[in-house]
Amino acid sequence: QVLKLRARTAFRRLARARPLMSSVPAAGASAAGPSGASAFLSFAPSAPTAQTLPRSPASGGSASASAAAAAASSDAGRGSATGAALTSAASAVVLVAFAARGGKRARRRRTAGGRVERHFFNFGTPEPEVDANDPGRVGVVKEFQNGSGDFVTASRSDFGWAVVSEHAASEQDGYWPGGAAEGEVKQVWRELRLAKATEDDRPPSVNEGTGQTVVKVSVKDGETPVQVPYCMPLAYPKTMCAIAMAGQHLQGALPLDDVPFQRCLVVGLGGGSMPVWLNHTFPDGRIVVDALEIDPAVIEAATSAMGFPSAAVRPMADATAAAEDAVSGAGGESLRMYPIAGEAFLEALGEKAAGGDYKYDMVFIDAFDKAGRVPPVLVDPDGPFLKALSTLLTPKAAVVMNLLVGMTGSGSSGGPKEIEAMVYAVHQACCSSSGEAFTVRTPMNESSGNQLYGFLTAGRGGRR
Repeated sequence: QVLKLRARTAFRRLARARPLMSSVPAAGASAAGPSGASAFLSFAPSAPTAQTLPRSPASGGSASASAAAAAASSDAGRGSATGAALTSAASAVVLVAFAARGGKRARRRRTAGGRVERHFFNFGTPEPEVDANDPGRVGVVKEFQNGSGDFVTASRSDFGWAVVSEHAASEQDGYWPGGAAEGEVKQVWRELRLAKATEDDRPPSVNEGTGQTVVKVSVKDGETPVQVPYCMPLAYPKTMCAIAMAGQHLQGALPLDDVPFQRCLVVGLGGGSMPVWLNHTFPDGRIVVDALEIDPAVIEAATSAMGFPSAAVRPMADATAAAEDAVSGAGGESLRMYPIAGEAFLEALGEKAAGGDYKYDMVFIDAFDKAGRVPPVLVDPDGPFLKALSTLLTPKAAVVMNLLVGMTGSGSSGGPKEIEAMVYAVHQACCSSSGEAFTVRTPMNESSGNQLYGFLTAGRGGRR
């Protein structure tokens, strides 16, 4: 009870102090949103200031929060089912709305079935199981969250170290590409961490650096590990995929009955769980995934230890060659990874594909340096990345950006003003006058530091 009281007090303070996380929309913003996403925000066409997303009013917070929740509930029937592929991903999306000043009424929202308790934290109670068939569900993530793993490998580049560790997995289904494999197949969790190089240039331990991703791999003696493509154990990549797919659906670009062709861009490879899952989940011939990664150590760790398919790596000499390869079809590969900087690739692609139909339906910005900051070139409003990206999006595209931001509003990715400036820059580059931006926080028991920002280029229009 003491912990709950302290948490409630902290949330009330945050609701007053943190305009970016307020569940009360800014003037002119739509309060309606898809189930599992916070209130949509409409940006004014002016430079970002502290007033762009105003604080909640001193009174009436409960009424505003209730209205936003009711509107979100009315949209749930239209956007809650984005097909079988979205079901397990969407189950990971947890809304965190900082409208605590209204007491018990503000911590509940009305739905068609009655009043449902809204939880910020689960103190002393286990997280409810959402999908028992999800091999990366909440019930198994503690197998790699608790305790240090065993060292597997470490790769060094000019950017620093990429370290892979291993944890035992309790569930085994014997997955191997092409069916049954000769010999014993064992499945394990493998975690990738990035660490700065030290003066003595010693390999870091498995606990040093910043955690990047976790994947489940099948290993067999004498064979390169293979990533289990239908398993995403971390909450943030599940949530990023859910945001992009639900955003496409809400704009009318991803119908449920007949999945159209999708072209995706993933900036930042990590262990490759998102591009692998996307490529596996969509029907054959209905998706192309371009992944970009500039750190050779990450690429080496992903292909040698994390199970990312080496056949997907396209070792092009420069950005122009990579762009030409992508537009020409990459030899028929639907999953391709280019060791090219994001800004250089998009700039070359914009020139190569000018006037053509090589445009992206979904874009995932998930790139960080060793300190956990987004490379400035990716969020520079006047930089080549955002300028090129604005010309390479379909009319109803969805863009998702992952930032490392804690519950206080600050984190490795920066403070509130820096976060607002980055979000504003992406929104201005990617969205039309009717476009929308919104924020989603990942489930607290799996990731307390991931704040995701979604951008709908056209907005929901009449579907509000």
